[in-house]
Amino acid sequence: MATGKNIEQRSHITGFQEEIQSASVASHDKFMTWFDEARDADAAYIRGAWDFSYHMALPLNGLLKSPEDCTALEIGHGGGRILAAASRHFRAVIGVDIHERNDLVAAEHAARGITNSVLYRGTGSNLPVGDASVDVVYSFIVLQHVEKFAIFRDYVCEAARVLKPGGFAVLYFARWQWLSHLSRSYLLAAVDRFLESLRLREGYLEKPTVVNDINLIVSLGMAKTVVREAGFAIERSMISRRRVPDHGDRFGAQHGLVLRRLGS
Repeated sequence: MATGKNIEQRSHITGFQEEIQSASVASHDKFMTWFDEARDADAAYIRGAWDFSYHMALPLNGLLKSPEDCTALEIGHGGGRILAAASRHFRAVIGVDIHERNDLVAAEHAARGITNSVLYRGTGSNLPVGDASVDVVYSFIVLQHVEKFAIFRDYVCEAARVLKPGGFAVLYFARWQWLSHLSRSYLLAAVDRFLESLRLREGYLEKPTVVNDINLIVSLGMAKTVVREAGFAIERSMISRRRVPDHGDRFGAQHGLVLRRLGS
C-alpha cells in the first residue's frame, strides 16, 4: 500500500483524501494500486478476488444460505477491487468510502462488466444507507486506519444499524503482531494474543503514524465487547492471511470477526 513519509498531522480523513486525490491525478494505475501493493489495476483486482474469497466468502460459508439473493455493503471500498469480486457473489453490492474518486471506481467496474455495484461517499464514521437495508456488511484493511477507537465503535454500531436482523458482518481490525506476523505458527499467534491483552491495557492503542499505516490496534477481547454491546452475536473469529511469494499463505496483521445481527 502507499504510505506517507511523515507522521500524519492532518485528520485521517483529510490525509487519506488528499493522498488518494494525488494518486488519481498521477495515473489510473497509481490510483487503482494505491490501496495495496499490486503491480497494476488488473493485479489489484486479482488480489481483490483472492481476498474476498478467503476473508469474506469462506468465513461466511455455511452461515449465509442464499448470497445470490443478498445485498452486501463494503466499508472502505478503495479502488473497488474487493467490491468487484463481491459483485459476482451477491445480487447487489454497495461501496462506501471517504475519497472523492468514485467516478474512477465506477468507470473501472463498468469496463469490467459490473452492473450491480453502487458507490457512496461517507463521512468517515457513518454508512449512508437506511436502517435494516442490507444482508451483509464487511470491511478489510480499513478499520486499522481509523485514528480513534471511538470511530471504530461508531462503525460497528453503524454496521448493526444497516443490517437486517439475522444479517452478517465480517469485520477485520489490526491486532498485536509482534511475533506472528507473516508466520504460520499458531503458537506464536496465541502468544501475541496473550501479549495483546497485557500491552493494550485499555483494550486498544491509537498510534500517530504516516497516512495509510496502522493507526489503531484493538484487542480481540475489547472488540468482542464492542460488537456484543452493538447487538451482535459472534459466530467465528480468525486472523487475516497474506500471500507471500514462494512461501504460501502466512498470518496477516488483522483479527477478524464473523458476526450475526440479533433481533427479529
